[in-house]
Amino acid sequence: MIYLDNASTTNHKPLCVKLAVKKSLSKKYCANPGRSSHNYSINAGKVVFETRQKLKDFFDADDTKNVIFTSGCTEALNLAIFGTVRQQKNVVYTSNEHNSVARPLKFLESKGIITTTEVLADENGIVNPKKIENSISKDTYLVVVNHTSNVTGATADIEAIGAICKSHNVLFLVDGAQSAGHKKIDMKKANISMLAIAGHKGLLAMQGIGALIFGNGIKIEPLKFGGTGTYSEQLLPPISYPESLEAGTGATPAIFSLNAGINYVSKNFEKINSKIQKLTKLLLDELYKRKHLKIFTKQDCLNGVVSFKVDGIETSDIADFFNQKKICIRAGLHCAPLCHTRLGTLDGGTVRVSISNFNHKWEIKRFMAVLDKLLERIEKQKS
Repeated sequence: MIYLDNASTTNHKPLCVKLAVKKSLSKKYCANPGRSSHNYSINAGKVVFETRQKLKDFFDADDTKNVIFTSGCTEALNLAIFGTVRQQKNVVYTSNEHNSVARPLKFLESKGIITTTEVLADENGIVNPKKIENSISKDTYLVVVNHTSNVTGATADIEAIGAICKSHNVLFLVDGAQSAGHKKIDMKKANISMLAIAGHKGLLAMQGIGALIFGNGIKIEPLKFGGTGTYSEQLLPPISYPESLEAGTGATPAIFSLNAGINYVSKNFEKINSKIQKLTKLLLDELYKRKHLKIFTKQDCLNGVVSFKVDGIETSDIADFFNQKKICIRAGLHCAPLCHTRLGTLDGGTVRVSISNFNHKWEIKRFMAVLDKLLERIEKQKS
């Protein structure tokens, strides 16, 4: 199979990631970090702390204690949104947001807890920072921005938006699900208050791990309550981070995989993303030569995510056709209905091809050869 669904989950993991998971399950490390004083627990705890440190350094965050491990980017975004909610206040968000942002916000709004303001992206999928600034009111306490769209690949100018948020003294939450590992994200430089990331995409870790990273001075209320390994005599959770936001046993094998994934991406960042850009350019250049396609990713948007539709054919049928030809792609709404509403593709969504640095030129050419067979059928039907 040719795998071109990497925006969902990267399929090929580096050997170091696989070995890290194996290591986590070995006798010396397979214990509950932070819960016991024996050597096995301490060994695991050291790797967990080291992973926090690596995330702090990779994203230039304030402190390791503000790196919170979650089950993925969805939980990280929910923790950020519900954990900082302010009654009867306003949240500004964009039309590029994933349902991991849109649904929590709309739930809170439906309960009369907050109000929301949506900022529409332009025809290129880009959100104008000035539009965000114009949407901030005296009641706004939070701005949420999707860094790189999982539908079109369009990327927001988070530095410009972060400067605006800082000048208006509002919190700035960035959804880095698609951008972490692909874009340089400097939390201090971009004035990011909270950054939510996924481990299983651009950071090449296994599924089941993500993180919420936040700045000093930001108070986040917990979503989960239970054992933390500290202050166990208290029936209210401790107020110290990260313990108060990480109740229960963590996903140690997944954290080990993220540790190795960060190492790999850090050492190969330019090489990884240069290759993705080249393969994306090859794909887009070829797509823009074809008839009977409506392409929603601009030709100079080289972020590894490409969406299009084929005239007269359901997107699900196209994905099935490619699956029969042993090529994995994705069709549908990609959990981002706001974006599809703006694109006019809410009925059926788009076909999405997403590229990893482990893909090759021949795979893109094979994809185009199969697509050409589909387009030839349309030509014959029209003639």
